[in-house]
Amino acid sequence: MPILHLDEIDSVEELEARAQYDLEGKTLVQIQKSIIGLDDSTRVSTKAGVGYVIEEGYFGIPKNSKSTADIDYLDIELKTCPLKRGRDGKLRVKEPLSLNIINYMLEYKNESIKESSFYKKNKKILFVWYIHDENVVRSEYEVKFVFVWEITNQIIDELNDDYKKIIEYIRKGKAHEIHQYQHKYLTLCPKHSGKFSNPNDKKSKTQQPFSSAPAEIRAFRLKNSYMNTIIRRYLSKNKPELLNEFVSEKNFEN
Repeated sequence: MPILHLDEIDSVEELEARAQYDLEGKTLVQIQKSIIGLDDSTRVSTKAGVGYVIEEGYFGIPKNSKSTADIDYLDIELKTCPLKRGRDGKLRVKEPLSLNIINYMLEYKNESIKESSFYKKNKKILFVWYIHDENVVRSEYEVKFVFVWEITNQIIDELNDDYKKIIEYIRKGKAHEIHQYQHKYLTLCPKHSGKFSNPNDKKSKTQQPFSSAPAEIRAFRLKNSYMNTIIRRYLSKNKPELLNEFVSEKNFEN
């Protein structure tokens, strides 16, 4: 049974406060004892067990591919994400954040990022950040931060250039030529189990509207540097005493 009963939560603020109280500073085994059964010997294996304990075990939300947010009635998407410590001892985001899969046949019709599937699915995200530590078993991973992030007008301004570049390539029939290096913060990443470079592989390919060339199945992604910025902004406003524990970003400080 999930620890949290969503039918008792009436607002985003209540959800955030309750999740912070229940999860921050706790290890996975403290959150749900069943994580012990997912450990592979005494070493970290995959992050699937982490997602299960937090998303399904605590929130009661099974793995899904919905086009709408995970918690529909609050318009909240849920993301469980790993942090790591660098050689400098400071925490930082371990990997970029993959979001919803892009539908090239529909996405090109949008005139602004607010019309995009990216915005509609992810305009409010409840982040659960845990520390990935290869020196401990997975059940001992600690949840470090829990907070809601919202795509405000400021964030739209920061991501809009990248979104426009993506749309421009689709409209030119070049969706298959989109690469992550073309974008600063918001990009696309592969989302399949195939090999796109193999012309006979169908698992990796999908249609695009203005070319007969297949495009790669991809999802929206926020790059590491921007994810670090999201956390630093949260800490600056809510927990400034913890800023020195987190890596600094030259491009964004506010």
